[in-house]
Amino acid sequence: MNTRRKLVIALGAGALAGASGFMMSTCTAAQAADVDMADVRRLAREPVETIFAGAPIGRISDADYWKTVRGSAKPVVVIFYANQGQQSRHLATLARYLALEFSPAVVFYGYPMTGGTNVEHNALAALQKRYGVKKVPATLFYDNDRGKMELERTDYSVPALVEYRTPSLFFWNTYHQTTRDYIRKNILD
Repeated sequence: MNTRRKLVIALGAGALAGASGFMMSTCTAAQAADVDMADVRRLAREPVETIFAGAPIGRISDADYWKTVRGSAKPVVVIFYANQGQQSRHLATLARYLALEFSPAVVFYGYPMTGGTNVEHNALAALQKRYGVKKVPATLFYDNDRGKMELERTDYSVPALVEYRTPSLFFWNTYHQTTRDYIRKNILD
């Protein structure tokens, strides 16, 4: 089976219940990542825009979303966030470290939903209609092949696989290592 399967994964806010057992089993692997957790905790108190500053994470909006995603010759990661939301800040720290490591091979974009902590119901409904995102924060991974987007759904409106979770600082290292491994094995094959 070709491990470079075409896929969209949505990661966002949600419970850790189903993932906790899996995450705990990978804790020893997570320690391999050289991440200063004091820096992660410090960053997680800042707004998302501050967390993204200096990292290779561009900005994307409705106006250029599909042109940017479909036009990319590399896999694309889009992070939907509320600038002041705690879960968005935690996800942003993860995205920052991943972007710093994988930016030569994967393109990262931030999609700001609000400058505050909560996304309005109408904005969230529009987001779900356009991109299939049900909660914020969320991350969409688009894996492409030879510069052409080939997803399971040609209208790109609903992700083929949806998983909602945000890294708590307690499990942050585990999420980081697991996501790094996933990108290496399934996206950068």
